[in-house]
Formats: sequence, structure tokens, C-alpha cells
Amino acid sequence: MTNDKNQLGNYLKKLRGNLSYREVARRSGNKISHSAVAQAEKGINTRGKSFVPSPDTLKELSKVYHASYDDLMIRAGYLPTATNAKTTPTFDGIEAAATTKWETSHEPLDVYGKITAGIPTFADEHIIGQTIIPDDLIRRFGRDNLFALQVNGDSMSRVIAPGFIAVFAKDCGIDNGDICAVLIDGENATLKRFKETSKAVILEPESFNPIYKPLIFPKNIDQDFRILGKYVFATSLLQ
Repeated sequence: MTNDKNQLGNYLKKLRGNLSYREVARRSGNKISHSAVAQAEKGINTRGKSFVPSPDTLKELSKVYHASYDDLMIRAGYLPTATNAKTTPTFDGIEAAATTKWETSHEPLDVYGKITAGIPTFADEHIIGQTIIPDDLIRRFGRDNLFALQVNGDSMSRVIAPGFIAVFAKDCGIDNGDICAVLIDGENATLKRFKETSKAVILEPESFNPIYKPLIFPKNIDQDFRILGKYVFATSLLQ
């Protein structure tokens, strides 16, 4: 990956300064590894593939470097970069508009505030707004397979901050370690990391708040949960 294509990595290297990779890992409380720090800067993973650090890694790096988390999220492509911003006075304030560096879809995606108990589709009365998404998501998953929820709790705050919009893909395979929207007991929607063992399905939180514990569903009893979709994108834009 050439330097001009690795703007995030170059910026992270500048923020690191004279610190070693291991020192950055140590200052994060070993929440990220020294190899993750190196991959984030190089933009290449251990298999030689193009690599973008996760929001979780960016959150930890922002704290170590005392840098803006939103800025790192923008540079990583998780959030859009607004350009040509302009404001227009109105009778009760201003209206703001901007273009982004995304190739965005022509139609925004509905954002839901909650999920109706037991209903497999989302009800219109629970739409709280709309958000824009990259066309690449539509090409990969199909627009009808995408839905968005606003994250209200902090049980996954290491990955996505409360108030952000999480976009999910339905009807795609779920692997160990994927983050999913899950319906619990037919009524409570939650965002958790999915893990499966020979004996149980475990839905793990990843929060800065220590009160959250994993939800464990042993396979020898009825499992009253349902995977609604795989987490594929985050944005702060709600319109």
C-alpha cells in the first residue's frame, strides 16, 4: 500500500512519535496488541491483505495518543468526511448541508429506535430518522438486506459509541467473533459479539462499563434468541 493511500496509517505513525509498538500496547493496558498497532500503521495485515483497524482499536489508540476518536473514525472511513459545508439562516436557527467523500446511495436507509416484540420485520412507527450509507454496502449485501439501529446503550462501547448508527446485513453467514443485532426473548434487541462453542452460544459485551456480563445460552436447553443481522458499518449521521 503506497503512502498516499495509507493516510490513516501515516497519521497514526505521526501520533505515535518515538513510542515503540509495545509501549503503545502497554499504555492501552494491553487492550490492543503491539502487532495490531503495527498493522494499523502499515494498512496491511499479517496475511498481506489490505487492513483497516476496527473502531475498538481506534478508540484505544485515540486514548493513548490523546487524539480525536471521531477524527480517526473519519480517516478510517467509518464516518464520512464532510466537504463544501455551508449553512443557511432560517427563522429558528440555521440549516447545514455538506457533501461527503463517500460514494453514497441515492436513497437513505431508515433508522429504527427499537424492534417490535416477536415481529421479524421492522414497523414504520419505530423509524426515528434516516442515514446515508456507502454504495459499496448495497453492492455487497443488497439494499433490502440492510437495516440500521441507533445504539442507545453502552454494552458495546468499545466498538461503537452510544448514539451512533449501526448498520446490519440480514441473510448472511455469522461467524465466531462477528458482532450481531440479537433479539432476546422475542422482545429485547441487543448488540453483542457472537461466539459459539460445542456447549453454548455466548453473546459477549465489549464495554468500558464493567457491569455488563456475557449472555450464555446452553445448547441443551431451548435458546430463546434470534440473530437479526451482522454488524457491517457505523456512522454518526442521523437525519
